[in-house]
Amino acid sequence: MIAMTNPMVLAIPLFVFLGISVGVMVLLMPRGLTARGRLEALTRGAEASVTERWLEKPFFHRTILPLIERLGGLLSRFAPQGMLDETARNLSLAGRPANLTPANFLVIKGAMLVALPGSLGFWLLQSKGAVGLVHFVVLGIVLLLALRGPDMWLKRKGEARVAQIQRALPDALDLMIICIEAGLGFDAALGRVADRMKGPLADEFRRSLTEMSMGKRRREALKAMTVRCPAPDLVSFVAVVSQADQTGVSISNVLRVQADALRVKRRQRAQEEGHKAPLKMLFPMIFCILPATFAAILGPAALTLMDNLGRGLGSR
Repeated sequence: MIAMTNPMVLAIPLFVFLGISVGVMVLLMPRGLTARGRLEALTRGAEASVTERWLEKPFFHRTILPLIERLGGLLSRFAPQGMLDETARNLSLAGRPANLTPANFLVIKGAMLVALPGSLGFWLLQSKGAVGLVHFVVLGIVLLLALRGPDMWLKRKGEARVAQIQRALPDALDLMIICIEAGLGFDAALGRVADRMKGPLADEFRRSLTEMSMGKRRREALKAMTVRCPAPDLVSFVAVVSQADQTGVSISNVLRVQADALRVKRRQRAQEEGHKAPLKMLFPMIFCILPATFAAILGPAALTLMDNLGRGLGSR
């Protein structure tokens, strides 16, 4: 009997010990570990992480950019719709630099229009010297630069982006032909080109693929790409692809012909730029290089001649 009751005698203290341990743990458990406490702790941690990420951003993104966005939203209510549409087209052509919206661009343009001439005019008023005609000419030049400078910069960005697309399009078509001949469809070949290449053309292809994946038809997505960037070679490429898609012609043969034509155009543009180089170099040579050359060559001779003339006049 004693041998049979030994396991129970050993198990009872073990159960008592486990029960006391669980009770002590429950009594000593912090109140914040309840469901509501855990939720509040997680919320405070999320808020703290958001605040820390916000404070890690530069001062421009934390202060200046939100102010520009608010002023842009206010300005978009009063600005003419035609001006906003034209600015939107120019920004789209330039690739949306710094993710600017038309209203934000107009805010920056207005700030430059007020700040640059205003600071120069304040400096002229505070100067002790008399304000003359030259000061008003400089003020007018600064005003013109503040008024037309942002538009000129945006236009140059758009022209540079169009030139990059036209230079990269023949190589993109060659890669697309290889992908199609290897068995890929047009959309898959377009995606492979967008993955392999870099630059504005790859960005436009990637955006068109995203639009097609969202349900837009291929013809509409490619046409929207030409609206965003009306480069002549890109417009021709989209027209040829759309026509081949409608008529059922082999798209690889069409792309090969298109790539050859675009390569010839690229060579012709390079030759045209090369022929323009002497004319572009004429004015810098006349006004910058030749005066320095004449000064270096004729300067010592002129100094020697003046010294000899001075000595001859002094001897008399």
